[in-house]
Amino acid sequence: TARLCGLEAGQPYEYCIKADGQCDDWHALQTDDGGAFSALIFPDSQSNDYTDWKHLAQGAAEHNEGADFFINMGDLVDNGEDHRQWEAWFDAVAGIIDRIPVAPLMGNHETYNEDWKVREPVAYLHEFALPANGSEEFAGRYYSFDYGSAHFIALDTQTEEAADFHQGLLEAQQAWFREDVKKTDKTWKIVLMHKDPLQYRITNRPDRKEGFSDEGRAWMPLFDEAGIDIVFSAHLHTYRNRGHIKDFQRDASGPLYILTGVAGNVRYPGLWVDHALDKVIAPQPETDNYLTLCVKDASVEIACFLPDGTEIDRETLRK
Repeated sequence: TARLCGLEAGQPYEYCIKADGQCDDWHALQTDDGGAFSALIFPDSQSNDYTDWKHLAQGAAEHNEGADFFINMGDLVDNGEDHRQWEAWFDAVAGIIDRIPVAPLMGNHETYNEDWKVREPVAYLHEFALPANGSEEFAGRYYSFDYGSAHFIALDTQTEEAADFHQGLLEAQQAWFREDVKKTDKTWKIVLMHKDPLQYRITNRPDRKEGFSDEGRAWMPLFDEAGIDIVFSAHLHTYRNRGHIKDFQRDASGPLYILTGVAGNVRYPGLWVDHALDKVIAPQPETDNYLTLCVKDASVEIACFLPDGTEIDRETLRK
């Protein structure tokens, strides 16, 4: 990694990488000007063949040449220790990732070794240089960043899987979250989390809020308290616009919840059931999709598209 300091806001730059006396091509780099911006959001790109992921990513970038950065919502690869899959993932975003930043999330598939046993997400933590979160033990697992008038908070939802490695990960992360949101003065507060907060299989457990996952029960009250505007999630490989929810029920004053869908070729059609709070779902049978996020001081517009550019949903928030 290399840290570039002293750059001016809103300015175009070019960079190249030199090693062993050789220099690669020059690449464009645009710094944040603090104003309106747009971003691409890709759900799980997990694949057994990354051709579809490459087609989706490249097509989305071509249709949205002005995007300032892109987000990948976790489960970037199917197996986090299979380095051939990381090579395929990076190949798919070549020409995109070298000119605009990526904000990646860690999904459960980043925590698997080649024997499909859960372990530390070693490859993921080495592939990306992520903002510091003040924790040496949990470095890279969760982070936040500002862009334009928005504050983004990327959470680690693999707390149950990480229990064998890190005791107290959830408690430490929630304490960090409370302090992090207090420090921001940005107009919009946006959460990125891999696992979906709404339950996809209804259970008879008396301690569970019916229709909400463990992640939802742990985090949604904090989102209400912090005044979060939007919560993007993934994991279930289906697109769902759940509308605004507060105190575990429909409420226009609560955050907007968007389950982002799937960007790879892996499908889990039997994993989820329709939820009472589903407002918009993707056309069935489901295909891959991507989202655009356009943020201004007074409004945020979210749109969801199929690979061919067909729009399947659009939502606008205003302040």
